[in-house]
Amino acid sequence: MKLKLTGVAVSLALCAAFAMGGIRFASAEPACASEDEAVCKAENDERVTMYGAGRNAYENARTTGNFTEAYTIARKLASSGDKNGDRLYKMVNMQLGWGAHKDLVQAYLWLSEGVADGVDYVPLWRDKLAEKMTPEQLAEAKKKAGN
Repeated sequence: MKLKLTGVAVSLALCAAFAMGGIRFASAEPACASEDEAVCKAENDERVTMYGAGRNAYENARTTGNFTEAYTIARKLASSGDKNGDRLYKMVNMQLGWGAHKDLVQAYLWLSEGVADGVDYVPLWRDKLAEKMTPEQLAEAKKKAGN
């Protein structure tokens, strides 16, 4: 019985501390480029909102086959250094590599942007996509990508 009361007491204390903002984990808030707390909060809130929109766009794209919005949001977040944006960008790139985007030439171009940016896992997905493309699609994509 004593252990149960201690566990309940600890749980209540932790809940109270969280509610009052007394406990924070380092990963709970993304890093901020600004020293101004108001600017930092706005940047963090914007990234959280963008990530939510990106996840919704990603889920919709898995049904519609149009990854344009998901790719745009994910790439913007990833380029800002947002960890969740990096994850979303990787998920989108994997879908592109699997040939899930309705326009394979466009998907190849997007993956080529990732290659140009030095994203280490993207060449593999671009190669996988190339295997799914017709010779005509691949020639067009390479011409547009400049390679």
